[in-house]
Amino acid sequence: MRPRVGFFRRLFGGAKAQPPAPKARPFAPDAFPFAGEVRVRHEEYDRLSTGWWAVAVNSPEEWGAKVAEMQEGIRRHFGFYTTKKGEVVPRWGNRTWERVRRSLIVERR
Repeated sequence: MRPRVGFFRRLFGGAKAQPPAPKARPFAPDAFPFAGEVRVRHEEYDRLSTGWWAVAVNSPEEWGAKVAEMQEGIRRHFGFYTTKKGEVVPRWGNRTWERVRRSLIVERR
């Protein structure tokens, strides 16, 4: 029996599988002070990302705080769901959020 992996790709004309995109390397500044544009993105799911933030930090501690702030932005934006009644409920529990957070990387533009 043939495996069904890639069924739609074969059905709609893409007979040859595309190679996976190379994994992005996480960014961290080499020296401080640092100024630039960065964002936080899930390493495998591009939809989970912040916009580009203009960042100016003077120390590794400030860098860590800024990354934590951007990660919290992802949690606030994607981690809660508003029901039809207007109630805000968590989409992720704390354990799931920790797994998502560990998969977030910082990219530089």
